[in-house]
Amino acid sequence: GITWYLAQPRERRGELRASVWAKLSSRLETRVLVGTAIILLVLAFFTWRTLPDGRLHVVFLDVGQGDAIFIQTPSGRQVLVDGGPSETVLLSQLGRQMPFWDRTLDLVVLTHPDADHITGLVPVLERYQVETVVFREMEIESEVYEYWLQLLETEGATVYRGEAGLRLTLDDGLEMDVLHPGAELLEEANNNSVVTRLTYGQVSVLLPGDIEAEVEHRLVVEGAPLRSTVLKAAHHGSCSSTTQEFLDAVDAEVVVISVGADNRFGHPCAEVVERLEGLPVYRTDEQGVVEVISDGVQMWVETER
Repeated sequence: GITWYLAQPRERRGELRASVWAKLSSRLETRVLVGTAIILLVLAFFTWRTLPDGRLHVVFLDVGQGDAIFIQTPSGRQVLVDGGPSETVLLSQLGRQMPFWDRTLDLVVLTHPDADHITGLVPVLERYQVETVVFREMEIESEVYEYWLQLLETEGATVYRGEAGLRLTLDDGLEMDVLHPGAELLEEANNNSVVTRLTYGQVSVLLPGDIEAEVEHRLVVEGAPLRSTVLKAAHHGSCSSTTQEFLDAVDAEVVVISVGADNRFGHPCAEVVERLEGLPVYRTDEQGVVEVISDGVQMWVETER
């Protein structure tokens, strides 16, 4: 004990102190090295998960009662369609999909400026370098929308008018077509949603925003290219949308509903759920993040829970 230590000659006590310190230093260095190695492994794992793998990834983010779809192209280009109703939730969800050092987006699409679609896009323009933006300007009284427009002016992004006929090549063999709205806007903001269709080989994904039955019928009558492998149910599964006529025209193999748990609107409504019987239906309120992956021939779905 301490009595024995004090009874030792001064030189011996010095040797003992040096020995103890050496052992402590060695253990500390080992712990630091092990801790560093664990951190590096974790970072490597998350980096590996976010790197391009030659496949298309369409990720329906779990942002609550709203829409936000993150797309990673086969070569690694990054697209965001809408941002959901919360700035913090959107940033958190993006952080899980993108490398931690990456603050760039190749394309942002705003379907329409309702709060549950645009709010999360505010910090995107504040914190990310966005190369291209597609949206349709509307006359709507909204402080969030006005602020987003101000941010867009200073962003320096190339801006395209969201109008039927616009086609963007996102990657080799990957196209995004705008199917709606046309040259003239309708009265309701929902019905002016920018409707896009992704096509990659034999696989396609239809993203109709919040369009309602009126526009669904118009697109069917006009003969728009609606047939798609995956359909995101319009307007979060509201009774105002996803008519049987529209479902027949799309003929989807999989349907995704982006919706908040126990939302006050009752989405998705019972009628829509009934119409979707017999189809694989994935809901963000029940399964969290829903990810559609494709090599252009096959398609599979992974869920968070």
